[in-house]
Amino acid sequence: MTQPDGWQSPYDPPQQSTSGTAPGPTPTPGDAAAPSPYQQPYQQPSVQQPYQSGPYQPGPYQPGPYQPQPGYGAPYGYPVSPEKNALGVWSLVLGIVSVVMLFSCLVGFLAAIPAVITGHLSRKAQREGLADNAGLALGGIITGWVTIGLTLLAIVGIALLFSIPDFREGFFSESSSTY
Repeated sequence: MTQPDGWQSPYDPPQQSTSGTAPGPTPTPGDAAAPSPYQQPYQQPSVQQPYQSGPYQPGPYQPGPYQPQPGYGAPYGYPVSPEKNALGVWSLVLGIVSVVMLFSCLVGFLAAIPAVITGHLSRKAQREGLADNAGLALGGIITGWVTIGLTLLAIVGIALLFSIPDFREGFFSESSSTY
């Protein structure tokens, strides 16, 4: 069926020419018995579709890191969350807790070391395609290293203060006096 603007659907059979001759190659006198493709009943040509992988497509399907096994995980059409995103979240949370612990009770390094470790593990998982939150991991690594650096500066500062004899004598005399 032809539309008013001359467009024809690719699913419609080809139209017969009104001039009496079919378009295409003209038969030679020796090919009188050659059948014309336009005089046969219309059959839609089979077009081979490109291979489409997906969880519900037939054929050899190998799930990737982001695709669930058929019948498992998220329904078709919804993205599957990467498996190791929790490492980045833990890294950032431990990094923030380490800063708070450093300024409140001076033991922030206890949370900073695991923040750096989980941050590096999360970055490795992100490079392998198993996580997609490299920013959270980077935040945890930065806050962890800043806390470790401030802890080391505090230890060096306290050691320098105790190397001064007047400070050391004043510190111990103040702490041993009774009221």
